[in-house]
Amino acid sequence: MRAKRGQTAASAAGVSPHFAVGRDVGRPIIVTAPRTEKLLLSIQALCVAGILVFLAAAFRIGEAAYVAFGVTGAFGIHLATRPSRREMILIVASGAAFAGVYFLLHGKVGDYWGRTIGTVGGFLGMGSLLLLSCKWIFAQASGKRAHFEVLREAGMIPLLCICSIVAVGAAIRLTPLTYDRLLYAFDLKFGGPPSWVIGRLFRAHASLFLACAYAYNSLPLGMAACMWLRWRDRQNHVRAPADLLWMSVSLGIVGFLLYQVCPAAGPVYLFPKQFPYDVPSVVGLSTEPAPMLAVPRNAMPSLHVAWMLLLFWNTLRRAWWIRFIAAVYLVLTALATLGLGEHYLADLMVAPALVAAIQAACTHSAVKEKWIALAAGTAITLLWLAALRTGGAMMIAPGAPLWSLALLSCILPLTVLRMLDRATLAHGCSTAV
Repeated sequence: MRAKRGQTAASAAGVSPHFAVGRDVGRPIIVTAPRTEKLLLSIQALCVAGILVFLAAAFRIGEAAYVAFGVTGAFGIHLATRPSRREMILIVASGAAFAGVYFLLHGKVGDYWGRTIGTVGGFLGMGSLLLLSCKWIFAQASGKRAHFEVLREAGMIPLLCICSIVAVGAAIRLTPLTYDRLLYAFDLKFGGPPSWVIGRLFRAHASLFLACAYAYNSLPLGMAACMWLRWRDRQNHVRAPADLLWMSVSLGIVGFLLYQVCPAAGPVYLFPKQFPYDVPSVVGLSTEPAPMLAVPRNAMPSLHVAWMLLLFWNTLRRAWWIRFIAAVYLVLTALATLGLGEHYLADLMVAPALVAAIQAACTHSAVKEKWIALAAGTAITLLWLAALRTGGAMMIAPGAPLWSLALLSCILPLTVLRMLDRATLAHGCSTAV
């Protein structure tokens, strides 16, 4: 269709032009709105790339296992959506570019267990996050929501890991004194103590040590796998009684707050020279709060065990092989928390009660079992924290009384959680992740 006299080609096509005066006065330069919009969208995509580079540098993705495996989880979730061959090429190319920039700025990779998987997967995860962000930014209005949901699922685990690191780092300044000496003295009442026993076991069996260390560092990758199962259920309209994503986030927030009640770092930081071969004597050892090195105060309660227990519990009605992998992950993580010297046995004892409280609080049901589980989990968690902070736990007799109380603290929360699962199932709720 020919344009009318005095009408530009852009206006004839139905596009509203923007006029700018050039060197030749009276000859307008026409810049169409779609071209300007694409420019703005491209700037947004470049900003996303810049933010990813900044975060990778600030949190040392090449050296911090927690962040590296968290971003690797984003790549795993993206793979689960079955990207095309073209998208895979773009992911690899973007990841290589991010890696080149990172090594140009830092030039080294940290020495941690699973660093090959974490480093390669981390940069591929950055490529996935950039590609998913671009697909969301450039998508038509009708498809933006769908693209955003995939981006959100892929980005939540890296975001949770980064927020955890920031929060734990801030807690170092908030809690200069820790209760490590008291927790160590309490652990001695179990005999051993357990961290030293498993630590020596690791040194004697290198394969067990390596498997547990990999499991400990790759926790975010396990979380990402469960998040993908949750996302797939939502796509298939399977309703779960509790949202695993928000349970994981809630557990992280509540766990950080509880760190401040009884702050502790772990036996490997309390006795770095003695662990795990020489068991220090408590004779003359004060159990009062004392200054600690500038290391994370994230021992009490153990969120590594709590998160893995939460993942395991929410896979109980999955296929047998998923339950098996989750169970192995849980056992290896629990052993790693002790054998690597990051936690005391008391830290692990509180984890089941905390998981019961979080699971019950996030369950979308009004059955009475919900309130029973919430009350039991909250009470056990707070009672142990109060007993350990005040030193009242030291009054518990060693041997059978202490072990019985510890086992009860683990079995009772799991029992009420089982009751809650049956009640929600009877009310027609699926227990899938």
